[in-house]
Amino acid sequence: MHLVTKSYFDTFCRDFGAPYEESKNFEAFVSYCALSKYSGDKVEASDLVYEGADPGIDGALLFLDDRVVLSSEELDEIFETSRREYKVTIILIQAKRSVSWSKQEIDSFVAAIVDYLSEEPAQPHSPYLATFKEMFNKVFENIGRVRGGLPDLHAYFFSAAPDTDAVEINAAFQVGEIALKKMGYSHETLLIKAHRELIHQLWLSADGPMEARLPTVGYAPFPSAPDINNAYVATVTARNFIDSILKDPNGNPRKKLFEENVRDFLGVDVEVNSEIADTLNSADKKQRFGLMNNGITIVASSVRPAGQEIFIRDFQIVNGCQTSNILISLDAQVDSTVSLMIKLIEADKPSVIDDIVRATNRQSKVEDAQFISTLDALRVLEQYFNARGASETNRIYFERRKGQYRVENVAPARIFDAREVARCYAAVVMMRPDLSSRYANRLTGDLLNDVFTQGQHEEDYYTACYIYYLLRLLTGNKRFDGRYSKLRWHIMTAASKFCGAMFKSFNCKTKNEALYNLFAANEGIWFDRLELLIKTSMPDPDISRDLLKSPPLTGTMLGNVDSIIS
Repeated sequence: MHLVTKSYFDTFCRDFGAPYEESKNFEAFVSYCALSKYSGDKVEASDLVYEGADPGIDGALLFLDDRVVLSSEELDEIFETSRREYKVTIILIQAKRSVSWSKQEIDSFVAAIVDYLSEEPAQPHSPYLATFKEMFNKVFENIGRVRGGLPDLHAYFFSAAPDTDAVEINAAFQVGEIALKKMGYSHETLLIKAHRELIHQLWLSADGPMEARLPTVGYAPFPSAPDINNAYVATVTARNFIDSILKDPNGNPRKKLFEENVRDFLGVDVEVNSEIADTLNSADKKQRFGLMNNGITIVASSVRPAGQEIFIRDFQIVNGCQTSNILISLDAQVDSTVSLMIKLIEADKPSVIDDIVRATNRQSKVEDAQFISTLDALRVLEQYFNARGASETNRIYFERRKGQYRVENVAPARIFDAREVARCYAAVVMMRPDLSSRYANRLTGDLLNDVFTQGQHEEDYYTACYIYYLLRLLTGNKRFDGRYSKLRWHIMTAASKFCGAMFKSFNCKTKNEALYNLFAANEGIWFDRLELLIKTSMPDPDISRDLLKSPPLTGTMLGNVDSIIS
């Protein structure tokens, strides 16, 4: 493996606590590189690989818009609770650590995909791929909800080899792509030669800063205001806005622009968005687009004018998600006659950004429940994590705002966003590992007020996240079999019951103190207790995915815990 590739791979394994042997960790590494191109969602290394029969496919991912969906139950819930259309992208991955190309391996990958997606595949499939095939079929059961009428299929053949001009290799990719298109299952069909240079590019762009230069028709500064470093209002062509802001330098839609926006894209068909679309579809009206639209608000860490351009860095669209997505959806209708008003604000204080988000979206009648990033409970929680973590050797962080710890170079494994905090809390406090593993979006959706409520003990959230982090270290350092990674939520629930019953016997003042000690040791009596708990509550790390998602499993596991509670 090339020295640079190995460096990036080792960083991934360290930061993400990758718990497997090298070949499996490499599969997780390249799957993460692919995922980061389509979504800003946080995932575990164990979510990206699978055990069992390998028919020639090393990874499979499914996206609805820019949301990664990891379970059939979650996909069902999304289709049942929302009536809008989604852009669906299916990713299939093959990972090779070899530094040379093989036409036979490329052909085998294509043949594996054709067989896998067929109605009666000849190759055996692991439980993970069988579940993914269920998700694939569910997409077609809801095909009326798929934007464009068919999902996109992107097949990545990752190789640690450098790019090549070899005729037989490039021909294999061309012929393979034609074979995938002939299946008729996809709208955009790509077979991607993911050589080591592309791996490097994807890895570096995964969590790096976003930068752009936005050409303007004209701009004017706002008067100075407290805690606002720079602010401008600019008139731009919508074409330049799409090409410079909504798309990256490679022409791909940026996937992390709307972390601060309080609403997902609602779809083209809802009333307000259909009116925007009608304007763009009318040759007469679209020249008045900028006058009829409320415009876009962007917050950035740096806003610097240079001639007729404005340079921005680490930027987020905090108001204008609907307009932006309509522009992307109707890209072909947007020409140089379409104009747009943009507000660009340089601010770094979270409280100021909160005010801007709340004020700009209040004008669009957004309900308070949608302000997850501005909930008072989360602000208090962030303060608690910072105060508590200041004295910890293995410090963890609560990231209320995407990328807020990037400048401190904090390892991703130590950072918990609201969704991850909710999953940890559900497993340890609510004793619902099923919510943590299969229905994570419910925890920041209809169950939001059950998870983040004023007056709850901040120590419960911190402890739940801290033991999750320590469990990742223990599996990543091979102190426990890496196969236990997929059981992490159930192990945390088992530990919660165990420590709740035994903390006084362990000479601890609280359950949280016992949980902290239980996961913090690599040896000694506390480690022996954890090992006994894990192997008693979950004796078989090879538990099937069907059993893992079955409701009785939690009851069986907690019953096993009873046998070691005295």
